[in-house]
Amino acid sequence: MKQNLTLILTFLLLIFSSLDSKPKRELRILIDAEADANFELELWQEKPSETEASIAPKPPEVIQFKGNRITVTPKDDFEYFRVRRLGEYGAKGFWTQVFSTNVDPGSPLSVPREFVTKKTFEPKPVPKNQVSVISNDSFVIVKEKEVGTRYLTKDHIYVSPTDDASGIAEVRYRVNDGQWNSAKSLASIPFTEEGEYKLFYFSVDMAGNKEPIQILEFIRDTIPPTSNVEWMGTMSKGKGNTNFLSPTSAIRLVSKDNRSGVKDILYSVTCQSGTQSEFKSFTTDISVLGLKSECKGSFQMFYYAVDQVGNEEPVKTLNFQLGSESN
Repeated sequence: MKQNLTLILTFLLLIFSSLDSKPKRELRILIDAEADANFELELWQEKPSETEASIAPKPPEVIQFKGNRITVTPKDDFEYFRVRRLGEYGAKGFWTQVFSTNVDPGSPLSVPREFVTKKTFEPKPVPKNQVSVISNDSFVIVKEKEVGTRYLTKDHIYVSPTDDASGIAEVRYRVNDGQWNSAKSLASIPFTEEGEYKLFYFSVDMAGNKEPIQILEFIRDTIPPTSNVEWMGTMSKGKGNTNFLSPTSAIRLVSKDNRSGVKDILYSVTCQSGTQSEFKSFTTDISVLGLKSECKGSFQMFYYAVDQVGNEEPVKTLNFQLGSESN
């Protein structure tokens, strides 16, 4: 029994000794570089992406060394390696291609000498929260031939500055080539006369910081449009400036404006019976016969025009009688 046990133990020792005597895999790397150069070696279990767009899920074994040669014994499951140069102040070079630990990569190994340029962080300048604001509610943009012109619709402009740091000390402004004016915090600038304007303005905070000068160009339109009647069809003049119209005559309302332009012409009809229509936009010639049939007798027409900034013309009147018409 003892002899059998001795034989079994001897057999196991022979097996373990044979495993220990199995030659280990050595990786010898000679690099085309100076003897005092510094490098970093990575050993991978799975092949990493050479573009570095993604990496293998298992982390590598990292070895940093000085000199142009190294001998390592990779573990059995580490099948790949790559090398890069290390420089001063933490600078790192570009990786070589990925090699197999089971194949001689060639001697000497060429490692890129260039270093990766680090992207320096440049903080974006923080914009100053000091700004003067003019409400867009005070203006209307009128387009003519694809060109927009700004018209002021009110008789004043409010310049409202804000500063979330030290606060606003004053607002300075100038109209056209006039003198610079100063106002505390909120500036109300009057524009009562018709014309073209250029407003220069900026604010100053309590710390003395000046906002860049801003320029606003616009037109002030204060004169309403003028409308008239054009008679379409047969018409003749009688005594006392009386116009005689035929049953086929029609009324055409026209208007013109010297600044922003005509936006709308509106008209209303009041019959002799007292019936009055709402004002509506003029879009096509109005038949006199149709109005006479609708009112079944004499009637009046009221009309006026409005420009693009809201200036309204005083209401005008036309008086019609059966068989005749007079202004």
